[in-house]
Amino acid sequence: MSLMEHKIAASLSRQNRRSRFMLVVDGDPNSLAYTSLLLHRFNYQIFKASTAEEALQMASVALPALIIIALPPKGMSGFDFMQQLRDYPPTATLPVIAISEQDDVAVKQRCFELGAVECLCRPIAPELLYRAVQVAAEKTPRTSMRIRTTQPVKVTNMPLEDFEGAYALELSERGLFLRTTRNAVRNLRLSLQVDLNGHRVLTEAAVVYNCPARTGPYSEPGVGLQFVEISETDQEHIRSFIMNEVLRGIPPQDP
Repeated sequence: MSLMEHKIAASLSRQNRRSRFMLVVDGDPNSLAYTSLLLHRFNYQIFKASTAEEALQMASVALPALIIIALPPKGMSGFDFMQQLRDYPPTATLPVIAISEQDDVAVKQRCFELGAVECLCRPIAPELLYRAVQVAAEKTPRTSMRIRTTQPVKVTNMPLEDFEGAYALELSERGLFLRTTRNAVRNLRLSLQVDLNGHRVLTEAAVVYNCPARTGPYSEPGVGLQFVEISETDQEHIRSFIMNEVLRGIPPQDP
């Protein structure tokens, strides 16, 4: 077994969910890093390949849940690579997202003919990539970006001891996962104060589900909450916070 195969096998042995493993193929190092970092911020596990041949070797060792191909990858044409994926039985049904340099109707049409589920154009908007990956790889796709974060939360309409030490562990513009050891009745409405970089967001949220320890996000116990009352200003602040966190430290793509 090669060093690359050992690395893949070791990484896969640490995975809890196969659906998090994705393969990004791009001959441009900057673009490869940009796409991979975005997906990492979306909490996906990524393997990277700079050539089509390398990607085929990786896929023969461990099948990803999704392949993202920047056209054309080094070593062969992007269309030939996609055709090889379709001709190889283990990868024949894998979802593929293609990334093209130009918004070309003919290129998109050919990608769809070869089984791509989506064809995006550079520069890639994070929201578009997130939604495309959700549709391609998740059983219940989300439309709003959700990120991992640790932010203090105060529940103002319940006894302090019920939610003492609670904090947000995941956040989207539609809701959050509140890390707490207390269960809450489904549909119970909680009044929240969420501190996002010094800006206090006020919202009413309803309990959607409970997660005991070792079953919630990152094995933490807590409750999933959906925002039911929130001002447009606070929702825009959440949206901006999420986008800033997603793009933090990532150099912008050239148009």
